[in-house]
Amino acid sequence: MDRNYKGNHKSVARKTFMITEVLERVPLNIGPGQIIEIPYCDKKDQYSFLSYIFNGLQIALTVAVDFTLSNGEPSNPKSLHYYDPSKNQYINAITAVGKILENYDSDKMFPVVGFGGKVPMVLDKTSHCFALNGNIFDPEVPGIDGVVEGNIGVKVVYKNALKLVKLHGPTYFSRFLSYMIDMVEYETITCKMNKYYIFLVLTDGLINDMEATTDEIVRATSLPISIIIVGVGDEDFSSMNV
Repeated sequence: MDRNYKGNHKSVARKTFMITEVLERVPLNIGPGQIIEIPYCDKKDQYSFLSYIFNGLQIALTVAVDFTLSNGEPSNPKSLHYYDPSKNQYINAITAVGKILENYDSDKMFPVVGFGGKVPMVLDKTSHCFALNGNIFDPEVPGIDGVVEGNIGVKVVYKNALKLVKLHGPTYFSRFLSYMIDMVEYETITCKMNKYYIFLVLTDGLINDMEATTDEIVRATSLPISIIIVGVGDEDFSSMNV
């Protein structure tokens, strides 16, 4: 503010800033006769993701696993689906991400689906969305690790599926994304719970239905959903920057 002795004060500049910016610059370099006037101040709280968790937000994790042939046959030591759990990159990814998110899921029940494989009884065509527990109407399994209260968890149901599902292709994301988004739309209408959904997609490479996949991702933006795509292996995943 440029103050005139006749009272004809003039505003010479405007600045929008956060109070932290002011505090970081203390002491302010104000010369004699100069005044900083703040006619309006708006306080806005900034919440972290954990703030929502502490206030009752529930996390609902869904896992989708790539069963395309490009992963390599599970019997091959070089396969990303290799039977040995200590060398299986999908199990490593499920553990690394799932064990963290599991702590914020109240019921610890996780839907687990696969895509890009041929399932028993329907071996004449590729399934782009199938439940790893065999029940597409209720694909939930308890816990990330092995046996929980007599039931099989995510990693066990995945290892069992490797013995039954024939790896094939191509890699389509849109089918299982549509299935999972439909579930969220239904739950947000029928349930009043404060819940946030995370889709963990584990894949080894190129998406063959990028346009349809992008459409589904756009549809998800209006819902409480985050999609985490974890690339497994050494392929080029730059095309996933949609």
